[in-house]
Amino acid sequence: MRVGRLGIALAAASAAAACAFAWLGACSGVQQQRVGIDAPPSDDAVFGPVADMLVHRCGSLDCHGQPGRNLRMWGCDGMRLDPNEAPSCRKQQGGGPTTVAEHYATYRSLVGLEPNVMTAVYDGCKTSGGAYPPSPSCHPELLTFVQKARGIEAHKGGQLIDVSGVDGGPDPQDVCIVTWLEGATDKQACSEALLIPSFPVPPTPDASVE
Repeated sequence: MRVGRLGIALAAASAAAACAFAWLGACSGVQQQRVGIDAPPSDDAVFGPVADMLVHRCGSLDCHGQPGRNLRMWGCDGMRLDPNEAPSCRKQQGGGPTTVAEHYATYRSLVGLEPNVMTAVYDGCKTSGGAYPPSPSCHPELLTFVQKARGIEAHKGGQLIDVSGVDGGPDPQDVCIVTWLEGATDKQACSEALLIPSFPVPPTPDASVE
């Protein structure tokens, strides 16, 4: 009888070990798979103007230009990839223009912040073809960074984008971001957004004051 019990115990142990190895193998396989993100283009010709606008408006060293933030931005207005390069766009001050590598670092941080949401937004926006306002299937407001910029969600920097328009026309910051989410960046809008001061004083109130 004791031998029978021992045999049963050994069989159970072997089965458990087999399950454990199978489970580990399954986990190993999953861990080695890459999670895909269907996101707007990272090509510098498409995202570069957006990155320049974002780092100008939001990438200072006391905002998103610091490593402790969930959304990090790199560029000449703030955090640099090269530690020997100063946070300045002027070579005379030890800095220089934002690099392609810094644009891409900002891109990776932005699309990786909410990968599932980014995929859903881009899937709905990419058929708009660069139109502004976008088609009804395009919902940029699902992204947290858009909510914060528009003042829908509490944001340390306050509301940066006025969706009701500026000087009789749409806010160029919003046009810049939305058209990039459509895969067809309006570079003129991004350039116009660079003319907006980096630090509105005082900040426009956002949802945090409600």
